[in-house]
Amino acid sequence: MGQGSSYDQLHRNIVIRADIYGGANSTPRILAAGLGFEGITGIPGLLSENQIGLAETAGAGVVQELLGLDPAAPLRNITSGVSPAGVQIAGFSNSTATQTFMDAMPIEFSHPLLPSTVLPENFRIHLNTGEVVTPLYVAQNPNLDLNERQTVVAFGYFANRLPTGDPNAVHPVRFEVVNGNGTPVQLITPKGLVDGTGLSQTSNNPYDPFNGPTLVGAKLSRLSLAGDYPAPAFPNSVANHGVEYYGTSDKLYRLRLFTSGGFSPDGVSGFLPQEFARFFQLTAQGPAGEAITIEQAGSSVKVKGGTLKVKGIADLGNGLSADPDYTYAEDHDNQFDIIIKASSPKAIRALESVVLPDPRLGTHSPIYNPGGPGTAPLPAYRYTQPSPGQTLAVEFALKDPATVSWADQSLASYDNADDLAVAFRLRDPITGEWRLTSSSSQASRWVSSGDWTLVDVPFAANPNDSYTTDVVELRNSQRNDSVYTANPRQISRLEQAGYRNQGSVFTAYGEPLRGLDPVWQLVSPDGQHATTASRQERRHWLEQGWRNDGVAFYSVGFPNAALTGGWEA
Repeated sequence: MGQGSSYDQLHRNIVIRADIYGGANSTPRILAAGLGFEGITGIPGLLSENQIGLAETAGAGVVQELLGLDPAAPLRNITSGVSPAGVQIAGFSNSTATQTFMDAMPIEFSHPLLPSTVLPENFRIHLNTGEVVTPLYVAQNPNLDLNERQTVVAFGYFANRLPTGDPNAVHPVRFEVVNGNGTPVQLITPKGLVDGTGLSQTSNNPYDPFNGPTLVGAKLSRLSLAGDYPAPAFPNSVANHGVEYYGTSDKLYRLRLFTSGGFSPDGVSGFLPQEFARFFQLTAQGPAGEAITIEQAGSSVKVKGGTLKVKGIADLGNGLSADPDYTYAEDHDNQFDIIIKASSPKAIRALESVVLPDPRLGTHSPIYNPGGPGTAPLPAYRYTQPSPGQTLAVEFALKDPATVSWADQSLASYDNADDLAVAFRLRDPITGEWRLTSSSSQASRWVSSGDWTLVDVPFAANPNDSYTTDVVELRNSQRNDSVYTANPRQISRLEQAGYRNQGSVFTAYGEPLRGLDPVWQLVSPDGQHATTASRQERRHWLEQGWRNDGVAFYSVGFPNAALTGGWEA
């Protein structure tokens, strides 16, 4: 059946271990809603570096040093200008955009949004002229990973490039969430969905001096790879998490920096994993409680309770480097992860704040959003301005990571596609056999046959990094029994018992990495296998005489999955 369009993939209601900013029990709010940039989204004819003059004429920044190289640099490394076709490819529309030279505006929420409710009609942008504008397109791109999804990017016509003090300036002054069509914005909380209608936030103008992007969150938690992957349409975000870069040590922590706009040293170029010292500082308590500053990666620094070592930055490109280096492609989203190794739990608590040094000091690189000047700005154009510098206190989420997961439980909520990021759990009510698939197409065919009913959508599937393993299906038709496992010993044992190996049905994890849930294998009194990620369901089955058969694999369970369907089996 395939994967579905980029638009459909971005609008699937699947969120996995996404961060909440402000604490697990906090009320949803908008953290920032500043203008991004003007006029460089939907540049007609911009297909490759051969048309780079079109980007320059539109006022997009360009990195001139990357032109004419062999092999060619990715176009996004050369300019932040985007063609109309790029709007569709990025998942903002199911068809090529007809509008050109649009503006962009990123909006950061404290909680992840339910993707299907991210619709243009649910948002309003109030301009300084008094006009109220509905965006033409909205999407959660470039925040593609399933553990992100707190940011909405809007395209439309919101501004010119004049600073706020100019009497002819046009720019947003307020962003508002409305109920545009009866499908209101929903934010995902630990207690369920919350209607976002009525939320609002003031806006700022990045064309004012030193009014560029800032941090809206700096959340410290134990390093995890759970949910840190995108839908298949977006390969640039694959295998770029901190575990992929720096390993699985239980002494590693993730300081996730949530930005009010994409961060770039010039408005086009991305960050590199080894560039911590170029952009950031950390403050901490020293051994005697004194204030100290961590300025370099790779060196152990004595702090109260032990030592801290910055390993580098993650959530960037595929891997730590590329060959040649100018082809390294960062994902350009609103998150950067500073990975820190702590000698002890007490040492990590010595961390206090993250610093964006003021670029006017000349000690660190300026930071622009994607409307910045590039390396060869044209005198006739205004470009967005750099960050003013900032110090933001660290939010600690060590005992409770303050994350949420969600997957729609109705098969009708999913487009017909294969290899989704969820598993569908079905049961034959006559024979009692259980089946799993990550294909909504396959699940629909089974349900349509009349032989199977959907029980629930219990856990995540198909992560994409070097730690994954195949979950295979082993079937014994005589026993009406299907078994799903990544455990090699269990696979061998079942094959010897006459089960036929049907091959891989999806990927998961074969070891208990941080942030993952065990998916248990149980055997009913009738000898049929079933899996569950629910502790309550597992406990109920054991009380009903089921036998525990160990852990089949590891994934992330969805708390909103139906429980009673399995309990009644």
